[in-house]
Amino acid sequence: MKSLIIGLSDVAQLWSTLDTYPLRDDAVRSTLSAPNHFTSEAIMYAIDQQMNAINEATIIHWLNDRVPNCKHQVGVINAGNIPLVGLQDLLAVILCGHAYIGVLSKKSPYLIPAFCETINQQGFDLDVRFVEMDEIWKQAESLIATGSDASIAQIQGIAKSHGILREKSLFRSNRFGIAILDGDESEDEWSDLALDILLHEGMGCRNVALIFAPTDLEPDRCLHHLAQTRAVFPAHPTTSGRLAIQQAYLDATNQPHAYGEGLEFLLSKGAAEPQSPGHVRWVEYQSLDEVIAIINGLINQIQCILASPTATRTLPKDWNVEPLGSTQTPELSWKPDGKDTIDFLCNL
Repeated sequence: MKSLIIGLSDVAQLWSTLDTYPLRDDAVRSTLSAPNHFTSEAIMYAIDQQMNAINEATIIHWLNDRVPNCKHQVGVINAGNIPLVGLQDLLAVILCGHAYIGVLSKKSPYLIPAFCETINQQGFDLDVRFVEMDEIWKQAESLIATGSDASIAQIQGIAKSHGILREKSLFRSNRFGIAILDGDESEDEWSDLALDILLHEGMGCRNVALIFAPTDLEPDRCLHHLAQTRAVFPAHPTTSGRLAIQQAYLDATNQPHAYGEGLEFLLSKGAAEPQSPGHVRWVEYQSLDEVIAIINGLINQIQCILASPTATRTLPKDWNVEPLGSTQTPELSWKPDGKDTIDFLCNL
């Protein structure tokens, strides 16, 4: 186990080097040609973030001396909404000593296999294989699946019909992030919020979809920083087309909204209702009690809650509030949908 931990740390260093690393670079080029909404800037950001999170200390902290009861054939159905989205599951399965049977999304079928190949080039023989969806039901004894609400409902039914017990399954479905502002945010925090909204075209389960703001706070500074962020992380060519329909509807129904040049982003004022990816909703509040009530009603759909340190001090102590700018930089040990992947794998 110690050698694998060191090996993973070494691979992370190879993938984060400033020099060209052929396997990584070939996978990035292929990924940009796949049917997704990724940009080269967003892919490299995701790779840098993920590699920075992988080192001996973070892996040891994540495992926390937990060991599995026995070896399982673990099927993993990967999402494809953001680059390297399934890497945490891959690492969890192999570090727990299980066999990994992965189904890759057609949106991103290259990065994770290239990462595995890099590990094997360091002298490891991983028990990892990638299969088509119909094959996973023949091989897997347990299952981790991430996808939309509709796809997960379908997968749950298929898993049950193939005898994969509910207690041997870990399902994750639609989620989103929220930000709570108090009006005292710094320029850096506004910039961080813009990245929380725009990175990966808003398609990550942690991307901010709702912004709660005091009624006397206008979104001008937010719009300014959204435009600045687009200069660093340009929109994918499909973004303006996706947002055009929503913008036209807002216009036709006289709902207050604003958008960037070329429809590179879209912000609207209204009720606390998540919109399509890339369209963020600005929700005004008069008291924090309103916000708390709304969030409690949405809690099963929320992946993360973000706020500045000053705003955090006014929120319920039992909320796990994260700083602005942290949506796409979670620690290796973070728990998607609040579920501990290592615990699940150790108790199969």
